[in-house]
Amino acid sequence: MKKRINFKKLLKNKTFILFAILFVAFLIILILLWKVFFPGGGSNYGNRLDGIEKISFTEKAQKSITSSIKEHEKVNSSKLLIHGKIINVIFDVKEDTTLDEAKAIAVVSLEKFSKKVKGFYDIEFMITKNKEKGEEVEVTKEDGTTAKEIKKQFPIMGYKKASRDSIVW
Repeated sequence: MKKRINFKKLLKNKTFILFAILFVAFLIILILLWKVFFPGGGSNYGNRLDGIEKISFTEKAQKSITSSIKEHEKVNSSKLLIHGKIINVIFDVKEDTTLDEAKAIAVVSLEKFSKKVKGFYDIEFMITKNKEKGEEVEVTKEDGTTAKEIKKQFPIMGYKKASRDSIVW
């Protein structure tokens, strides 16, 4: 013989109601913890990279840009890195290179990128001068004393947003 559960009696039982509320709360907490520790497998970039497959930026074009920078007489080395929608152009200039000359090299290299690439990617320029000696200057500290420090102009960074045409230093 089957026993029937009398729900009216159960609902009157305070212990059952408390147990049911705790059970539901426990399930909700378990679900929330699961979502925190095991998030969905979406892209790290969300939808920011939508359309990237339509922009052709081949390895050959990338090597062409880095080699054109390396060919400049004032440049020691160059490399290009891509992270999502950001292109990092990194190059090291020789000791006798001025700040304006280094910026000019970056501006000229920007012309090597296609219009589509410049219109989609943000481009960052990082220019270093590993053998820079710097210039000795006298600075006043917070306590009023003066000291001599070496002031260097490098490294510098420039940034070109996809929706803009020029580099901001």
